[in-house]
Order: sequence, then structure tokens, then C-alpha cells
Amino acid sequence: MDRMKTFIKYLLIFLGFFVISFLLMSAYIKTSYHKIESYEIKEDKFTVTILSAKSSKDNGYIEGNILNKTEEKISNKYMKVELFSGNDVNLGEEYVKIDEMNPGDLKNFRVSFSCDNVKHFKVYFMTQEEKEAEDASKDKSLLPRLKTDENVDKFVDSISPKFK
Repeated sequence: MDRMKTFIKYLLIFLGFFVISFLLMSAYIKTSYHKIESYEIKEDKFTVTILSAKSSKDNGYIEGNILNKTEEKISNKYMKVELFSGNDVNLGEEYVKIDEMNPGDLKNFRVSFSCDNVKHFKVYFMTQEEKEAEDASKDKSLLPRLKTDENVDKFVDSISPKFK
């Protein structure tokens, strides 16, 4: 009987620590996000409503909806979201594809991003052709193209040709 009481005590202590740690982790995660208050929307054909925009040290999200206020059916458009730091440094961009929207349609969207400390963002709309042209113009390499000094290249070649 004493073993059963001891087992139940340890089980209750374990469950108590589990519940307390879960509550503390949840509170930490909720408080690590801050609202993104500043944003700019550049579009006449759509009404974009931002419902929630939050950012943390590592990632964030933007939720909202798009209303087609034109009298025509719109298809093959992209919503581009440019993310900026507090010093107006472009941290990245995310895209939302708009397949088809009839006049008066409302579409919900969620943009998740993994940029550090986003303070504001800008929203643009573009056609599929504009997006393809923008993607083609971007450098696909992982490392940026660096200009090298000719004197440094000659020096490295003179030391050891296998480094080149």
C-alpha cells in the first residue's frame, strides 16, 4: 500500500511539473511576438485588409483578406509582400498566388516568413509575366558575384597555382 501511495505522489509531482512547464513555454512563445503596426499597400483594384501581422526574433506571419472591387474577373496575379527592418533594410519577399477572383470575391491569405525582426512591410500586386521576369533577373547562385582584385589574383597564382 505504501508503494502505491509513493507512486501516486511521484505521478502527481511529474504531472504538476509538466503542466507548469507547458504553461510557461506557451506564455513565452506568445510574448515573444510583437505586432507589426506599419505597412503600405500599393493597389487600386483590390482592397487588402490586414487582420493580424506579427513578428518575432526568428519568424512571423501576416494574415488578411483580399477583396476584388473591380467589375472583371482577375486571374494569374501575385501579391508580393516586401519585408523591411526598422532601418528600411529589405529582409526578403514573399508571394501569394491569386488564381482566380470574380468581382466582389473575398480571399483569405496567410504569409509566413522567416526573417529577423520585421518592423514593416509593403504589399504590391503583379501579373504572372512580371513575376517571371523578376525571377529571371534574380541571381540564382548562393554566393553573390564578387569582384576580385587583379593584383590579388596574380599574387595567389604566384604562390600556388592550385589555389585558383
